Amino acid sequence: MLQAIHDKSKGILGIVIVILIGATFALWGIGDYLSGAQEKSAAVVDGMEISQSEFEQGLARQRQRMEQMFEGSLPDSPAFQKQMKEQVLDQLITQRVLLKMIDDEGYRVADQVLAQNIRSMDAFKQDGAFDNKNYQAIVESQGMAVKEFENLYRQDLTVQQLQRAVTSSAIIGEAELVLLNQISQQMRDVNYLQFNIGQFMQTLEVSDAEIADYYEANKARYMHPETVVIDYVELKGADLASDIEVDEEAVRRLYDDYVTSQSSREQRKASHILVATPSEDAAEISSKKAQVESLLERINNGESFADVAKQASEDPGSASNGGDLGWVSKGMMVPAFETALFKLAKGAVSDVVKSEFGFHIIKLDDIRAEAVDSFEDKQDELVSQYKSQKIEDRFYELSELMATTAYENDQSLQEVADAVGLKIQSIDGVSRQQGNGLAMNEKVRKAAFESTVKAEGRNSDIIELASNHAVVLRVSQTTSARQKSLDEVNNIVIASLKSEKARTQAQQAAMQALAKLEAGDSIESLDTDNSVTLVKLGSVKREHQAADPQILSDAFSMQKPADKPVYKVAELATGVAVIQLNAVTLPEQIDQQQLGMLSRQLSDQQANRDMMAVIEYMKSQAEITRDDSL
Repeated sequence: MLQAIHDKSKGILGIVIVILIGATFALWGIGDYLSGAQEKSAAVVDGMEISQSEFEQGLARQRQRMEQMFEGSLPDSPAFQKQMKEQVLDQLITQRVLLKMIDDEGYRVADQVLAQNIRSMDAFKQDGAFDNKNYQAIVESQGMAVKEFENLYRQDLTVQQLQRAVTSSAIIGEAELVLLNQISQQMRDVNYLQFNIGQFMQTLEVSDAEIADYYEANKARYMHPETVVIDYVELKGADLASDIEVDEEAVRRLYDDYVTSQSSREQRKASHILVATPSEDAAEISSKKAQVESLLERINNGESFADVAKQASEDPGSASNGGDLGWVSKGMMVPAFETALFKLAKGAVSDVVKSEFGFHIIKLDDIRAEAVDSFEDKQDELVSQYKSQKIEDRFYELSELMATTAYENDQSLQEVADAVGLKIQSIDGVSRQQGNGLAMNEKVRKAAFESTVKAEGRNSDIIELASNHAVVLRVSQTTSARQKSLDEVNNIVIASLKSEKARTQAQQAAMQALAKLEAGDSIESLDTDNSVTLVKLGSVKREHQAADPQILSDAFSMQKPADKPVYKVAELATGVAVIQLNAVTLPEQIDQQQLGMLSRQLSDQQANRDMMAVIEYMKSQAEITRDDSL
């Protein structure tokens, strides 16, 4: 009984050991079930809560993955942050929906199946064979007990059962498969004439009148953006370091806290014997106590603790293992049990211990704790920690003062600068899209162009740019958007005008070539000057790597030729092309290996669609509430 509570009390942990949870469940986290403290829910799914802490843990893991994708920094866009939060919460909701479905449908994993799956994992093998010590060491190195890991893995296997039940029904018909294989493996004999606009531009001339007319017609494209001059007061934690004096007594207290923290992380490997007290009847409780005292006497007389536990313990979760509870940390067991356990010496057996579950006899099998460094070894780290905390505290005080002063004196920055002892600095030429120095940050530019700041001349709210880095700004000068003169953009106008004229000429040349080809001229006869290039791709598949993707896309959308080639004009980024499709060839023989690969690919795609459909249906049937303030 106690073992079952001990196992379940840890919630659903995101298993970090090798190859366990797939991408769909990568965000599963642990709810704060240990303390029993009430906290705000991020969402509720059919009465099952997703706690705020579970959501934050999932968000932290997602942020870490995204930082790896973005090579260390995430986009600063609020829309990006909002989307990431929504994705995390949606995946946690999906997890809860699946768990409920698993429970409702009665999916289970037998002990033998669980053991077989664990034994087959390469991570737990030594010299090709499963090694129990290696298994325990790897699991415990991740901060969890073996039983906890097994419970979590069992749950993952039940999810896989559900997935298989859904996805195994994804069937691709043989005729459909053969047809799709023919389409994917077909080859098309393709040539094309390419008319590059760059070749036409070399010979083009544009007059002053054309330049002027083009400029007038496209004036809106040639504007100096609206710009502002920003005055700002910048507060940085790094600048506060020189004012911090080290308090030796405070550093000593940090060391004491460190020692206490290390000792609190001590783990104890425990076994117990439980005699349950299912009722409050005094006579029954007295009888149970006498029963457990007799068990303790047997142990004190030399009988094996494990043997007595197997024979007499009423905890179904641990009795068969000789009462073994695995490694226990503080906070994991009920108070009476924990108090007795952490008073024992290694190898000792407790007296009878009473808890709300009944009477226990507890044995301490082993102790493990992290080593405690000496004060001298930790001193530099603790001094740095002390300074960092003081900087953070001082930064918080000054940033609060900045925010309050900027709000109360919103027509001037001088009061803000005086309040925190900083200078007012300036940046000019800041537009909505770009700026120098501090204005390279999008948050700064966005704040500068808010109506209350730019139009009304008020101070901005305090802007947090990074950890211990904040700024308050105001706009001291505005320059309206203005038209660029023709002289300023003359070269740009000429390039744009020539490009448009060149494309028009390329299109005309392509249409002339198309007419000749359809009249019976050979494609080789049209490769006559520098303005056109003949490219003979030959017989290619859809995924041909060397060809322009647009050419392939258009070529594979063309009608199959009958007794003569067919043609099509295609617009390319660099010009225009006339495509000649000579023939379409289907595979003569069915490649069974290729057919198998395609079958698996299509089945997987269909299975994923089916699984998503099931999940969406289950969500539609569930009662889901979200905290919209996240």
